[in-house]
Amino acid sequence: MNKTQVSIDELRTNLAEIIGRVMYGNSQVVVKKYNREAAVIISKEEYEMLKDPTKRLTRKEWEKMFKTIDKIRDRIPVKDQKKLEAEIDRAVREVRAEKKQYAQKT
Repeated sequence: MNKTQVSIDELRTNLAEIIGRVMYGNSQVVVKKYNREAAVIISKEEYEMLKDPTKRLTRKEWEKMFKTIDKIRDRIPVKDQKKLEAEIDRAVREVRAEKKQYAQKT
């Protein structure tokens, strides 16, 4: 994977060429604003793999991972599983509330 950095001015000037590098050249481009890394341009395929874990793993790897998770879960007593699930649910609600609160501020 080829990773390059460009300024916003370079991005404006060379947008078509940079998009071509990302699409066909297996590249990532880091865009800098005021000399700070601000964004990354990646291919649609790479984006899809990041968004959907099933696209990162083969079907066999996916099934193997879930078998391993099931084995671990089976070693945890049922009452502890329920406590763990409740704690996870609480943590998820907390994070979602924080995200919502942050979104409302911006």
